[in-house]
Amino acid sequence: MNTYILLKNKMPSSIKKAWIIKDLITFFISIAVIEALRFFAKVFWHSAWINRSQLILIIIVSSITVFSLILIPYKYFFHRYEINQTEVAIQTGFFFRKTIYIPLVRIQHIEASQGPILRLIGLTELSIHTAASTHHLSGLDIKTAADLRAQILELVEVIREDV
Repeated sequence: MNTYILLKNKMPSSIKKAWIIKDLITFFISIAVIEALRFFAKVFWHSAWINRSQLILIIIVSSITVFSLILIPYKYFFHRYEINQTEVAIQTGFFFRKTIYIPLVRIQHIEASQGPILRLIGLTELSIHTAASTHHLSGLDIKTAADLRAQILELVEVIREDV
């Protein structure tokens, strides 16, 4: 049996609240779009298939939302990060797991940002920029994010002095 090596640092458990809120907002927006489509379809087509289509779409959206909400604890288990002397590692995914290793020598700058959901819960996101791409570490509490940013920048400075 193949075992998947987990990184040592878990995200704060309050990230689960952010994921729940995001899933519920997505659900309600999807229902609103379905209702708007039904309204316009009834205005222009007056067909019996519209109600059946609406019911099918609502069932699909509801099933996806329930499935996503049920998987939040599983998703949380695999959402991790780790920093060592040479790289930052970010682990995401739950069905298709992915671990990204970012060499410290490649890091150009780090941004901290908060969207409305993260701000509501008191979390933030670090964006680690390299020349090729940007990697996101979302759901850190504010103090941890500031500490990680300082730690990464300090390690980057030490590595660049050695080079």
